[in-house]
Amino acid sequence: MKILVLDEWIPSICNSGKSIRTFELLSPLAKRHSITYLVNQLGEVNREHLQKMRDAGFDVICVPRPLIYDSIPAIAFGVIPAFFDSLPISVRRHTSDEFTKVLKRLLASFKFDIVHIEWSHYAVYSSYIKDMPTFACTHNVEYLSWKRFFSATQNPFKKLLGLHEWIKMYKFEKNYYPKLDYISTVSNEDANLMRDKLGMNRVCVIPNGVAIDRYDEIENTPIQGKIVYCGSMDTHVNQDAVAYFLREIFPLVIEINPSIRFQVIGRNPPSWLLKFSSDKVSFTGSIADVRHPLKEAMLEVVPLRIAGGSRLKILEAFAAKTPVLSTTIGAEGIECKPNENIAIADSTVEFAAKCIELLEDQSLRNKLIENGRKLVDEKYDWSRISPMVESAWNKTIELHKREK
Repeated sequence: MKILVLDEWIPSICNSGKSIRTFELLSPLAKRHSITYLVNQLGEVNREHLQKMRDAGFDVICVPRPLIYDSIPAIAFGVIPAFFDSLPISVRRHTSDEFTKVLKRLLASFKFDIVHIEWSHYAVYSSYIKDMPTFACTHNVEYLSWKRFFSATQNPFKKLLGLHEWIKMYKFEKNYYPKLDYISTVSNEDANLMRDKLGMNRVCVIPNGVAIDRYDEIENTPIQGKIVYCGSMDTHVNQDAVAYFLREIFPLVIEINPSIRFQVIGRNPPSWLLKFSSDKVSFTGSIADVRHPLKEAMLEVVPLRIAGGSRLKILEAFAAKTPVLSTTIGAEGIECKPNENIAIADSTVEFAAKCIELLEDQSLRNKLIENGRKLVDEKYDWSRISPMVESAWNKTIELHKREK
């Protein structure tokens, strides 16, 4: 098949859950199909990452995207005209006249079997795709993430922004998704929301996964009292989780055990979050390989409050044989069972107490490690999941023909 993929960046950068998922799912398929990857790239393209895409078999076209709303004042001024625009701010940030021109040119010049939209926000470009099978691979139900952001934050401006994006994103998803032939979600929970709340019944589930074998290349060397959080720190979901942990949970933990250390693994932590740095709290920033710090941890914490989809960070920890303590929201979308392969705690006090318990109870950690690894071995290796995308492409084409 000849496939056109629309995305915000080249996924070979592999520095976020989204890019890891995309590259792991699509790179095996690029060996069997002709995939043109149209990227609405922000900033310069790293030549090494670009070459990695080409070596994997992709034909990559990068279109520069202007940076807008790059600061809180810019967002503040952007909200005013956004009230008169039907699109959410988070979608408007990804719209580009140049990207639209290149997309139109490609559609007019080549016969693609299917257009694959990689991420919800790029559904906005489906308006330019006429009489062609169109599939969207979503990573979250975006309106739900903004709804949770609105509920979790106390900052008045952020609350206004959250309310605005929640309402606009709900309308955006409800309007655009039913126009597509087929959609994938990462969890059954998200698929049900698509059907019940967004009116999209042509939905399949393509779960997140992990490259299990890579984690066996490195030995576990847990450091006494070390706990970690793993995630891209330039996203509000991860920023909220870490800030919540540092402000409300970690003080309770070190009050009981002052020797515990917390490390945040992930790119681009904002300056306001770096102010928490101390002899007990550290930030790695961008890191080439998360396996090493993850395998040094006695525990990974996932105190998420506003996420959707499912979390690669939990699957990575399972593969790394690192026990996980998560909120219920944090573990959504993964077929894990509390006290069997994961520990769950939702209140601040309960989370802190469970953290201490797990650090002190080796037998409980061993149980979670063994069962967590067994779960990813059986259900979440990327090699099992990538073929689901190819099946979804075939289903998309079938549905499109049926509608004609």
